[in-house]
Amino acid sequence: MTHLSSVRPDNLGARSASGGKKGPAVWVIAVAACTVGAFSIFCAGLWSYANHDRPELIDNPPVRETAESACATMQAAVVAKAVPPSAALDVRIRAVREQNAAVAAMVAQVRSLGSSRLDDDRPTAAWLADWETLVETRDQYANDLSAGRRPHFLVPTVDGVPIIERMNDVDLVCEVPPQLVDLR
Repeated sequence: MTHLSSVRPDNLGARSASGGKKGPAVWVIAVAACTVGAFSIFCAGLWSYANHDRPELIDNPPVRETAESACATMQAAVVAKAVPPSAALDVRIRAVREQNAAVAAMVAQVRSLGSSRLDDDRPTAAWLADWETLVETRDQYANDLSAGRRPHFLVPTVDGVPIIERMNDVDLVCEVPPQLVDLR
C-alpha cells in the first residue's frame, strides 16, 4: 500500500507499459493532432467566409435576374420620357412624374419576389429604399416646380455619400440613369 507521504513529484509522471516514462513520441502525436485540428478549423472558416453572402452585393440569382430585367425596362422608360431643360414647365413636370412611375414599377417588380426571398440578400432592402428616396426627392422637385418655385435638385446623401453611389455599387447591371439626377 502506498502512503501519501511516499508519493513524490517524480513518482507522478506517466509510465508506459514497460514501466518507463512516455517519450517524445507522445508529444509529437499531440502536436500533430492539434495542428491538424487547427488547420481543419481554419479551412472550415475560410470555406464559410468564401461562400457567405457579401453584404454589399446583391448576389441572389433570382433577385439579380428580376432586378436587372426590371431595371432595363425602367432605364428605357426614363430615357424615352426625358425632355430637355428648355421644355415647357408642364412638360418637364410630367416627364419627372412619368420617370418616377417607371422607377416605382421597377421597385414594385423586385418587391414582388416577397420579403422572404429579399431578406436573404441583405443589400436589396437598402437598394430599394434608395430608389424610393430618389423618387420622393424627385416628387418634391416636381411639386416645387408646380408651385412656381425654382427648386434646385440635390441627390440625397447618407453619411455624406450620394445614394446613387450606393445604388450603383451592388454589382447589378443597373446604373442610375443620368436623366434621373440631372434636373434643371
